[in-house]
Amino acid sequence: MTGLFPPSAGGGEGVSHGYKGKGSLIHLIVDGRGKPLAATTTGAGGNERTEVEKLLQKVTILPKSNLSERMIVLEADKGYDCSWLRQKLLSSGIFPFIPYRKIQGRDIPKSVEIMNAFHLEKRRWQVERAFAWLKRRCRRLMNRWERKKVIWDGFVTLGLIYTWMLDLVG
Repeated sequence: MTGLFPPSAGGGEGVSHGYKGKGSLIHLIVDGRGKPLAATTTGAGGNERTEVEKLLQKVTILPKSNLSERMIVLEADKGYDCSWLRQKLLSSGIFPFIPYRKIQGRDIPKSVEIMNAFHLEKRRWQVERAFAWLKRRCRRLMNRWERKKVIWDGFVTLGLIYTWMLDLVG
């Protein structure tokens, strides 16, 4: 899970100033193969941590026979790091594999230690690849030209549908 920053030439609903400039963020959740499952959009200055719940509500996790033995792993970037989100994910049976932000005076475990302890692999590249697919296949998502958030969300949803159609049809 991570965010993509398409700059916005104009203004409009859901456009705000962030650390990269004026624009909006696309938050994306993908499956284990890197296929996009759901997306939400916020302004560039939006809070990434609150979008996790919205994305997880959009996705239905199908039960497997051996799922009780394994936890579901949610990997995200540092923008999603906070203690209340980690606790909420753990209480719902999801392991948060999120790197810690470097805060002075806080003893943080290294990602390698967590990976070795829980036998995990870094798979964030699959999310980045999904964004590359969206940017390559749907050039409309490179820059946000729409002033209305509903229209922008519609283009993002069409991009996800197009990605799945290319995968299914060939």
